[in-house]
Amino acid sequence: MKQILSEQNRERIAFVKAFLLKCGIPEMFMCRFVGMYFLITGIVLQIRKKVGISAVNAWKDYVRELPIRNSILWMIFGILVLTIIYAVVPKKFRIVDQIVLLTGTMFFSVSVLWRLENYYLAVGLCGIVIVFVSHMMGKISAEQFDKLPDKASAVIVAVVALAVMGFVGITSVMHHKVFGTSCFDFGIFVQMFYSLRTELNAITTCERDMFLSHFNVHASFIYYLLMPVYALSGNDECSLLVSQAVLAMGGVIPLYLIVKHHDYKGFARVAVCMVYIFYSGLLVPCYYDYHENSFLPTLLMWLLYAIDQKKIILLYVMMVLTCIVKEDAPLYVICIGMYFLFEEQSKKRIHGLIMMIVSGIYFIAVNHWLGEYGDGEMMASSRFGNLTLEEGDSLFSIVGNVLKDPAYFFSMFVKEQTLIFVIQVMMPLLFLPFMTSKLRRFMLIIPFVIMNLVVGYGYGYAASIGYQYIFGPSCLLIYMAVLNASDMEKPKRNSFMTVSACVCIVTAVCLISGRIGYLINYNDRKEYFQNLETCLDTVPEDGRVNANAWFLPHLADRREIYIFDRNDFEINPELAVDGEDNFTDTVIGLKDVQRYDFYVMSRGDENTAIAIPYLEELGFTLYAETENYVIIYVSPEYLAKHQNQ
Repeated sequence: MKQILSEQNRERIAFVKAFLLKCGIPEMFMCRFVGMYFLITGIVLQIRKKVGISAVNAWKDYVRELPIRNSILWMIFGILVLTIIYAVVPKKFRIVDQIVLLTGTMFFSVSVLWRLENYYLAVGLCGIVIVFVSHMMGKISAEQFDKLPDKASAVIVAVVALAVMGFVGITSVMHHKVFGTSCFDFGIFVQMFYSLRTELNAITTCERDMFLSHFNVHASFIYYLLMPVYALSGNDECSLLVSQAVLAMGGVIPLYLIVKHHDYKGFARVAVCMVYIFYSGLLVPCYYDYHENSFLPTLLMWLLYAIDQKKIILLYVMMVLTCIVKEDAPLYVICIGMYFLFEEQSKKRIHGLIMMIVSGIYFIAVNHWLGEYGDGEMMASSRFGNLTLEEGDSLFSIVGNVLKDPAYFFSMFVKEQTLIFVIQVMMPLLFLPFMTSKLRRFMLIIPFVIMNLVVGYGYGYAASIGYQYIFGPSCLLIYMAVLNASDMEKPKRNSFMTVSACVCIVTAVCLISGRIGYLINYNDRKEYFQNLETCLDTVPEDGRVNANAWFLPHLADRREIYIFDRNDFEINPELAVDGEDNFTDTVIGLKDVQRYDFYVMSRGDENTAIAIPYLEELGFTLYAETENYVIIYVSPEYLAKHQNQ
């Protein structure tokens, strides 16, 4: 009897085990439970946000009003549904649990970070993403991951790239329309493109407070290629911001071709492209405000594609275009040429040497020219001041100092202030650029070390994710990540790139989702901002303008425009008090008033209140104004001249 009962018990246990296995328990229970938990929590979080309750900043109110019973019931229901689906679908289609885990984890992370801009929280959430997305990848076979057709992967990449490009383009334009852009660094480029269109030169007056070609400051001859776009837009400065978003995203096309060549298939190919599309080093700099460096993502990725595919004609075309982006851009070509020289085993490696020599000669020549006839010495001192012995030392002196004392040079790589920057740059790539024993690949990391870490040691902007100096190095780091992952076994490679894509999305949401506030602000106060533009548009194009820095980009399509700031006042230094900012008490008048026809000022600016009595004393009269913001004064000479006409 006992033997019969024991046999029946074993049969029952075997039946239960078989039933549980058929339902994916315990194999898929973690995916199912965690995925549903994060999915339901993310949905509740979104509902709470709509009524103004933040899960982070008002957590006590959030917890008090949370209907926990409903959440638990929805979780149980969701888990049951997933269990039924797993039990009834064929084995080869059993990926719903993995999709729910991925979707839930990402939806929760994005929901928490949307418009929050808390990077430390983002790092913590990235840790959660890394753990659970890695777990998910362990539950998917390489065959399942490769099943996505090529056309479908191309469509997904194109749609997402266009969506991100549209978001960046629209929000950066709105940033300008709500008067968030300044002379540095947007107004100078608006005036430069006005000069390119009208006179085919790059003369500006607001960049150095005098007539000076921008090419005497930076050798950015690439701008001539964009000048027709500016002209076709009707000289709309917003076209520059849109073009920047296009150029930043444009590199995804050659990257797609690169990963296709390296046998990334299906979702793995999509994941690599998502890394590029959502990489913070390519998105965040688009918001400050406009720079020639935005050409680098597209040009460098095509150059890397030419290297990767050994397309020699394309290689030289991209080499030339990259070199004329800026005076320091040849450094990218030199490093890529060194990599090609040592990586390539055929006779084509000679082209790497040619790249190094040609770009090196151009690098030396253009920097010498800027030092002799342009603003090169000032730029070198501001960027490499920590490597110079005397003010005005040349590039050769800097190289000599590095060779003499490499210990000091190495000490500049990372300091406390740059550690966050290094994490922001490397964490989305899961530090993949370092995961190789092939030393030749580290030649591609040299621009990041020099242009960001070394320069950033004394020039903090270079070691910040929000400025243009990271555009170029980002492309080389992404390419290194692709190469190093390619050396791994397929499951490990797929896992690394998928997790990296997810981390890139999370960090991008943290750093740029708040920019949608520009669009909301503009739509909420559209009439106000349009009135400001209308007021500024009343200033004639032939007028010589001295403008507030924040108004200047909206007025810069003219031959002469200058920044109105403290440098426009005459100061009596004897009235200054040590240790106190008593600027108002030291002002005794205005300088160079005769060279301006219009003063365009802000009512909220202290300088405006100081300047108006002096302007009125000199015969300037009120020309136009808006309530509480813009106030414009015109000179008596300009009025008399145009009244006679």
